[in-house]
Amino acid sequence: MTAFRLLWTAADHRARRDLLFAAVLAGIAELCAAGLLGVSGWFLTSCAVVTAQANTTWSWMYPSGTVRALALGRTGLRYGERLVSHGVLLDATVSLRSRMVRAATTVSARELRDQRDGILMTRLTSDVGAVGGIVGQVVPPLAGIGVTVTVVVTLLLVASPLAGAAELLLLALSAVIAVAAERSSSSHQQTAAVARAAARTALLSARSALPELRCLDAVDLVRGQVAEAVGRARRAEITAASVMRRARLLLRLLALAGQTAVLILALSGPAFTQPAAAAIGEVLLVAAAYELMETLPQVLRDHGLAAEAARRLTDLAGRARSEGPGTSSSATPPLTGPKGALVAHRVPVGVGDDRTRWSAVIEPRGVIVVTGPNGSGKSTLLETLAGRVAATAPGSVLLDGAPIESLPARTVADTLTLVEAEDWIADATVAENLRQAAPGADDGTLRAALAAAALERLPLHTRTGPLGSALSQGQRRRLVIARAVLRAPMVLLLDEPTAGLDDRTAVRMLTGVRRALPDSALVIALPDRFDDRIPFPASHTLRLSPQVRASDTTGHR
Repeated sequence: MTAFRLLWTAADHRARRDLLFAAVLAGIAELCAAGLLGVSGWFLTSCAVVTAQANTTWSWMYPSGTVRALALGRTGLRYGERLVSHGVLLDATVSLRSRMVRAATTVSARELRDQRDGILMTRLTSDVGAVGGIVGQVVPPLAGIGVTVTVVVTLLLVASPLAGAAELLLLALSAVIAVAAERSSSSHQQTAAVARAAARTALLSARSALPELRCLDAVDLVRGQVAEAVGRARRAEITAASVMRRARLLLRLLALAGQTAVLILALSGPAFTQPAAAAIGEVLLVAAAYELMETLPQVLRDHGLAAEAARRLTDLAGRARSEGPGTSSSATPPLTGPKGALVAHRVPVGVGDDRTRWSAVIEPRGVIVVTGPNGSGKSTLLETLAGRVAATAPGSVLLDGAPIESLPARTVADTLTLVEAEDWIADATVAENLRQAAPGADDGTLRAALAAAALERLPLHTRTGPLGSALSQGQRRRLVIARAVLRAPMVLLLDEPTAGLDDRTAVRMLTGVRRALPDSALVIALPDRFDDRIPFPASHTLRLSPQVRASDTTGHR
């Protein structure tokens, strides 16, 4: 019901009406199909009996007309149902996808970072498709099964109460088998999905760390881990398929038992309690009902996928609402600043015995220098200021007076840019990498950004290679800094921007960034050896202690 409710809320009044209309058409179409089978069987049997008895008073016109009407009705209703349901599916899917995209824009930057492996995009594509699939893959079949089984059992109860009761029991058992099979199959499919996700994560991690894995001679080890995860996924999928096959076999055996029971009960006793033609018609009606029941496991499977997708989408929309602008899980810290200021209130800094709380107001045009040896927590501090790492209570980070973790990712991205020590570079040209930050920038603007990062001699058409492997470490660092300059953020966080640079180039690069972004606040993490060579005055310098215990260095750089 979660998937149907989500789709229902995404549809307008006309789409809701059409959805109900499509369900009615599907139910009547399946009922016509069952009636066609039953009436055809009765008609053929009656013709054979009449021919054998030479009873010329019997008319064949009415039953033949009924057969033709049912055949035409079944075809027309199915065609109409598909026309209506496909239109509803298109409208509802477009509306739902737009709604989910809007919800994704309000998700916080931290949540988007947690979804960086593609989970969020899956929710916006395959999950929306799965929810939309209930219009054509779940609602019409369930409507057809419900209407047909109800009418067939009712007719049997009227014609032969004992036969009707027997079929009601067998059909209920069929439904139980279908539900059990779907649940078991879904459990194995979930296991397969988790295993495949683990394999995908391992592959992505191995791809980014391939040079290190080769140096450590660990490629075969990772390959074995990925193969083992893929093997678990395949075994789970095979088990799920086996469960569905066994369920279909049991349903077919129940169908055989149901048809046999109707035939025996209809023709039992020393004399026929029903005409042979009527008995054959009842048997074929029951066969039509069981034929629909055989599709129930797959229909329930499609519904389960849609329900699971709907829960994820509902969670996304709910999280977007709870983490939207203006929400806060804690009281506003006492520190405030002007518009565009980044406020750090009692943010934990350092590691080991000298771990302390740091408070500061990072105003526009201000410069904060963070120094310390490797492992002292410089990168962690910058990630905390960017909202990527949660500041443990009672610490918090505010941007324009709002907790940064509660702000939409787009707001954070438009205001603040973090250049990490190993930032991502696309396998493209220098110009294409720069235009990720400024799609409409001309070549002159791109060259000016390169010049600001002391990289003016690098041609725009230069290929960067996978992850920037065609460039030197210093060139990679300055390229991502030039890309950040093009964004012109109000706050720019630079994590060891001088790594891999000689002192002269480092000074030129920092001077160029300050000149290109005179109104931006800069937070620069630098090693101890360069902290006294900043080419411009710093508003504040934060020195992190070099005294670090081995047990406290996990997660800090």
